[in-house]
Amino acid sequence: MDFDKISSITRNFFNNSKLLNIYIIESGLVNKTYIIEHLINGVKSKFVLQCLSNIFESYERVNMNHKFITDHIKKKIKKSYLKSYSQRWEVPYLIKCNSNDLFVLPFCSDFWRAMKYIDDTLSFEILEDKKMAYQAGLGLATFHGICSDVDLTKIENTIKDFHNTRQYIEKFNMIIKNYNFIELEASVNKRVKKLIFSLSNHIVYVETLLGYLKTKSIQTSLIHGDPKLSNFLFDKNDKSVVSLIDLDTVSSGYLLTDLADCIRSICNIAGENPSNIDNVYFDINSCKYFLNGYFSIQKTKGDYCFGLLPEFIYLIIVELTIRFLNDFLQSNIYFKIKYHTHNLYRAEVQYRLLSSFVTQTSSLSTSLHEIGISSNPTFISDVQKIV
Repeated sequence: MDFDKISSITRNFFNNSKLLNIYIIESGLVNKTYIIEHLINGVKSKFVLQCLSNIFESYERVNMNHKFITDHIKKKIKKSYLKSYSQRWEVPYLIKCNSNDLFVLPFCSDFWRAMKYIDDTLSFEILEDKKMAYQAGLGLATFHGICSDVDLTKIENTIKDFHNTRQYIEKFNMIIKNYNFIELEASVNKRVKKLIFSLSNHIVYVETLLGYLKTKSIQTSLIHGDPKLSNFLFDKNDKSVVSLIDLDTVSSGYLLTDLADCIRSICNIAGENPSNIDNVYFDINSCKYFLNGYFSIQKTKGDYCFGLLPEFIYLIIVELTIRFLNDFLQSNIYFKIKYHTHNLYRAEVQYRLLSSFVTQTSSLSTSLHEIGISSNPTFISDVQKIV
C-alpha cells in the first residue's frame, strides 16, 4: 500500500495527523480494510480506514444505515439498556471527514471512510473453542436485542436481493446455460462440472423448500446480514464478545437468516479457506454452544419461528455455494480473491460443509428440542435423501 496515499487520505479525516503504521486486514471479502496508527496532535491513536467496494448501489445509503444503527446502539447503551449485561459492548461508529464534512471521501477514483478502532480486541477467522461459540451466540442475541425496536422504515437495503436465494439460483441457471466451458483448463472444467452436478438435486429441493417457507408467517426484524465469525470482536483478555462490526449489510430481514449464517461460519472449524478441504465438516457441538449463548439472552423461543432454523442453515449454505461459484464463472467480480480459482475453491468448501450439515440435521433437531424448540421432522428426512 502506498504510504503517501494513505497519509494524504488520513489528513483529510484528521487535522494535525502524522501517519505511523498501516496494518492490512485480510479477512474481508468485499471492502479493503486497514488499521491506521497515527499521531494526532502528538498523541498516538488508531482508527479503521476502508476503501469501499463498488458492489454497493449507494455509498451514501451504506453510511446512512451505518450511522443510524450505531447512533441507535449508543443511545441504548447510554440509557443503560445493557445494565444487566456483565460485558462491555462497543460501537464501530463512523468518523466524519474534516475536508468535506461527510462520512465518505472521494480520493483517486475510490471512496474511503474512517471508523472508530475498538481497543483491546481480537477477531478470528476460525473458532478456537466452545466459549467462543457461546460468546458469538450471546453477541448476536445482544445485537438483535438492542436493535429490536429499530424503525425498519428508516433502513434502506444496500445490496439488491441480498439473501434472495431464488435470485442467486436464477442467475446461476442463466450463467451455466450460456457459459463456454471449453475455455476452462481441463482440470478446472472437471471441478466446475462436478460441483454443478452435485448442486443440481439441492437446487430442485430448494425451490420446494422456498415455497414451503413462503406459507409461514415469519416476522421481519433488523438483521446484521453478514454475522460471520470474523465480524465479531472479542476482548483480548477474557475472549468475551465486545462488538459486532461490518454493518454495511444491515437490513430488514429474518433473524433466522442471521442465526443460520453465523452458525454456518462458526461450525466450519476448518475455516473457509482450509489448506485441506478434507478437514471441512459441520461441527454440531459448536452449534450447541452457539445456541446456548444466543438463547441465554433471546427469551422469545416460543414466539418466533426458531424451529425453522435447520431449513435456514441449509438454505444459507446452498446460497453461498452458488454465490461463490457464480462469481468464479463471472470472472471474480464480487469477492476479493488471491488466485484465479479462489472462488471456485470457496464454493467447493461450502458444498462440503453442506454435505456434512445434512448428516447432522437430526442432532441439530435434538439440540433445539433440548432448549424448548420443535423443528420440522419432514425437512430432516427430506434433506437426508438428497445425494
